[in-house]
Order: sequence, then C-alpha cells, then structure tokens
Amino acid sequence: MDKVKKFFEGWSKFEISWLLLSTVIMVALSIIWGDNLLALISGITGILGVVLAAKGKVSTYVFATVNVAIYAFLTFNNHLYGEFMLNAFYYIPMNFVGFYLWSRHKDQDSGEVEGKTLSLKQTIILLITVAVVVVVYWQILSRIGGQLALIDAMSTVFSVVALIMQVARYAEQWLLWIIVNVVSVVMWVLLIGQDSSAVTMVVMWVAYLFNSVYGYYNWKKLAAK
Repeated sequence: MDKVKKFFEGWSKFEISWLLLSTVIMVALSIIWGDNLLALISGITGILGVVLAAKGKVSTYVFATVNVAIYAFLTFNNHLYGEFMLNAFYYIPMNFVGFYLWSRHKDQDSGEVEGKTLSLKQTIILLITVAVVVVVYWQILSRIGGQLALIDAMSTVFSVVALIMQVARYAEQWLLWIIVNVVSVVMWVLLIGQDSSAVTMVVMWVAYLFNSVYGYYNWKKLAAK
C-alpha cells in the first residue's frame, strides 16, 4: 500500500481519474470485442507509459518498453513494416537511453523531469523538415509493398522525431505526438475487421491523443519551473 501511495504522490485527482478511466474502458472494450490478450497488455502498458510521460516521470520507460515490444509484434503481423521497424529497432533502445538521461535531469523532490522548450522559429523549421522526410519515407514503403504506406510513413517519421525530443526533454514533443496519435487512430480504424487487435489499438491511440494534449499543457509548466 505504501508503494502505491508513493507511486501516486504528487498526482492530481484528474490525473488519477484519467489513468483509471482509460484503463477500465480499454479492458471492458477488449472483453466485449474479444480482442487478443497481447493487444490488451500492450494497450494497458501503453496508457501507463504515456500518462507517466505526461507527468514527466522516469518510470514511463519501464512500461513503454513492454508496450513497444508487443506492439512491434502486432504491427509486423499486419505488414505495417514502418511501424514494426520503428518499435523494434528504435523505440526499445531509445527507452533505455531515455531512462538514463531523464534519471540525470529530474527534480529530486517531485521526481519530475526538468523540461525545456523550442522557439517558434525552431518549431516551424522542425515541422517543415519532418514533412519532407515523410514524403521520402512514404515512397520507400510503397516500393517494398507496405500496407497504408503514407499513413505508416507519417506515423513512423513523426514518432522518431518526437521520441528524440522526448528524450531531450522538450515540451514540443507533444505537438508531434498529437499528430502521431491522430494518424495511428486512422490507421487502426482502417484495419478493423482485418485484425482482432484493431479495436483495442484504436482505443489505445485515442487515449494517447487526449493524453498528448494534457502532456503538452503539463510540460509547458515543467519547462517554466
């Protein structure tokens, strides 16, 4: 019980309610729709991971590693090669890097990471650069027979950059995560009926989307400290 109290120390009622509500909804829908167990585990650990990331907690990387390992397996089975390569060969190693760097830059009292922000000019340059890379990667995925190549490319490229910014502790990571989440929701909606994990994945990404909006709000406060 003490460990649970310590885990939620410094959390607002809204944050605790959001975590519990999103988890309960995901479990309930997974049971109703008969989704597979792997998708459910991926969804729950994913929600825990992103909520902790929005809070600026180092423990986000523990749950994130479990989430991306399972998600990589699910995307490979659906021929979403960009998503598979992103999770298997990039997210997993970057989670270890993030854990190390965040551990070195956190407030010892609150346990929250020290945030930073980009200037408006830097943000615009970043978005333009990412858009160009998306077009190039889209063409590559199309040529190797990837399914939903444009959506897959957008999700992959924005995710790569967003995670770099997350590890580097920039609040603007959440602007990119919002785009990633919208694209991922569309991608999994299009796969409903083709894969038993699709419904759970849609719920997970919708939860991520709402969390990203809150994450941006909270990280602007962290960066202002």
